[in-house]
Amino acid sequence: MALAMGRDRVGRMKKPLPPAPVVVALSSDDAADLKARVERGEFASLDEAVAAELAELNYRRAAEIMGGNDKLERFLDELEAEAIDTKDYVDAEDFFADLRASLKQRLDAPRG
Repeated sequence: MALAMGRDRVGRMKKPLPPAPVVVALSSDDAADLKARVERGEFASLDEAVAAELAELNYRRAAEIMGGNDKLERFLDELEAEAIDTKDYVDAEDFFADLRASLKQRLDAPRG
């Protein structure tokens, strides 16, 4: 299988991960289908075909979790562009109002 790229906790790309050998038992129909797709040139190898099918399964599961393909695609586009909208995480008006109040309180406090 090809090298997989991982991400660290803040979403930065990590060094490529070496493939991990795994043994998987497929039904004879599924194995024949994948082999035929490799022979037709859809995939360079059986490993690539299995990896692509797993990626598709992961994508469908992620879309289900996110509430649909459109929402997943928007989320992935934002991650790719690193265009994180802070309003999704912090209410800016409340945040800055609290910050201003805190600063005013510190400025008005008696100095010792």
